[in-house]
Amino acid sequence: MFALYLAQIVNSGLALGAVYGLMALGFSLIYSASRLINFAQGELLLLGGLSIATLASLVHLSPFVAVAAAVLAGFFLGRLLFATTLGLSLRASPLRQLMLTVAASLVFQGVAILAWGKNPLMPPRLLPLPDLRLGPVFLGRDTATGLVLAVCSALVLGLFLKRTRLGRALRATSQNAVAARLMGINPVFCHALSFALAGGLASLAALAVGPQTGLRYDMGLGLGLKGFAAATIGGYVSLGRVFLGGLALGLVEAALVLLLSGELKETATYALIIVLLVLAPGEGEAERP
Repeated sequence: MFALYLAQIVNSGLALGAVYGLMALGFSLIYSASRLINFAQGELLLLGGLSIATLASLVHLSPFVAVAAAVLAGFFLGRLLFATTLGLSLRASPLRQLMLTVAASLVFQGVAILAWGKNPLMPPRLLPLPDLRLGPVFLGRDTATGLVLAVCSALVLGLFLKRTRLGRALRATSQNAVAARLMGINPVFCHALSFALAGGLASLAALAVGPQTGLRYDMGLGLGLKGFAAATIGGYVSLGRVFLGGLALGLVEAALVLLLSGELKETATYALIIVLLVLAPGEGEAERP
């Protein structure tokens, strides 16, 4: 019986953790580039997922086209978010910039209600991955889809940051924006690029979570907060640690779901997040890449 519970916790926890990991990577990118927490990250997931679901209902999408469309939709939404918030107030105080992202998340939520309504939308499984069995561990197709998307995204993002000129420019800006400008790098362009890449990651997360829970207008805030918590646990600056923070949070939440009733699950999860955020390293303790 214990082995059965453990297998269920691993399967459900990794499915949730892959989504939190993708969200946390987006938080980490934006924070590294601009020292800003983007609380509209959850709404980028929502609008990206709803857009792809609508496109899939109109035309048949192959798996590769679905992934490309999700990345492009998220990239556009992230760039739009930057152009309408931080891009207009680069010299504003951090608190004002933070509140701009909060306001933008509410605007995006209103757009979702106007365009798609309040009823949940169940998108199709655009990535037809089979169930996987890795030794004694069984992973359902939703878990496999989330893990494949998350691991591939983290690897591609890591290669982009280390091997490409744009990626190195992004890293240089995160180290020192003034020095990067003296080297001919445009920090504003890098800030916009971080928002766009975070939007692409959030849209990919929608491909993973959409077929599991459906897409609902008010789901962005909760997923965004858990992605923020996962990024904080991981320390923001290491992609591997940030991603592992997401997986750890997903596994803990899955365990709470099995141990507690559904009504208490969210309360216990957010109480745990408070504890983790208090205990996690702060900005001053975090290392730079």
